Amino acid sequence: MLTISIVLGIVFGFFAALMAFVITWHEYEKHKFTGKRLFKEAFQAGIFTFVIFIFLSILIGFLLARLLN
Repeated sequence: MLTISIVLGIVFGFFAALMAFVITWHEYEKHKFTGKRLFKEAFQAGIFTFVIFIFLSILIGFLLARLLN
């Protein structure tokens, strides 16, 4: 169960991180961010989103494994 939740967390985390990157990029462009700072801020938002998804998927997988045993 934990393995399945990790795989799902990676897959959906990647898509969530990609969307967070695109949304942050678009919003920060409106506020006149440019160059390296624009990329850095958008990349940080994507990484943060990915880490949160992985953490939550591991937590849910662990809890489900405990409940079902």
